[in-house]
Amino acid sequence: MQVRLLAPVLVLAACRAPVEAPAAPAPELVRLAWQPLDDAEAARLAPLVRAAVARVEAFFGAPFPHPLTLTIHPDRAAFDASFPAEWGLGRTECWMVASGVADEVRLLSPRVWKTEACEHDPADERHVERLLAHELVHVYHGQHNPSPDFVDVTGIDWFAEGLATFASGQLADPELAPAREAIATGAAPATLARAWTGKYRYGVSGSLVAFVDGEIGRARLRGCLEATCPEELLPLVGLTEEELLAGWRAAVLAE
Repeated sequence: MQVRLLAPVLVLAACRAPVEAPAAPAPELVRLAWQPLDDAEAARLAPLVRAAVARVEAFFGAPFPHPLTLTIHPDRAAFDASFPAEWGLGRTECWMVASGVADEVRLLSPRVWKTEACEHDPADERHVERLLAHELVHVYHGQHNPSPDFVDVTGIDWFAEGLATFASGQLADPELAPAREAIATGAAPATLARAWTGKYRYGVSGSLVAFVDGEIGRARLRGCLEATCPEELLPLVGLTEEELLAGWRAAVLAE
């Protein structure tokens, strides 16, 4: 799929909080912020962020409506402390290295992934770019949803995470436990509420959204970004839960 980079995309500003980046002459989409010890990491990540932005905008066929900040946190403690207390996250799991909402992406510096994270290779640029794209899909989603931080979005984790997995290209990652295997081993979900659980959650949820995309088209899929619950989402999809799951299962087995 052809993508193009829209310039300017980034304003790079090494800063010590709470110092703000210098004002730019024109609005940029992504403000990248970091601590001085991550100068080299920020420079390495900048082109990957551009590629991730282009991937997301190409998928949805429209630019991000609003700018955002991508903050590189120097260690796990700083990353954990960045989350609002009302989210109740406490200490994040080792596999969690990034989080995106409508106005911000939080990123644990890949510089410390080998010692403070698991399941992620900081040297694999394709992996890092797709991970950034995954979080930027959440940003795009949040910018089109009545609940920008997803606090009031309930019961559609499979859609939010499946969309980010599908649109970011992660569904093609060989290390992702695939939906076909979930079906073959009897681990496929019997309800949508179970789709975002267990070992197969990324593969299953991503393939569910891919199926929906194939059934209703990209324009109607974009319209689904406004849903906050199953009762709003399924009418936009135009399928009952049973129809969606049966159609998805048949489509996966026919591949």
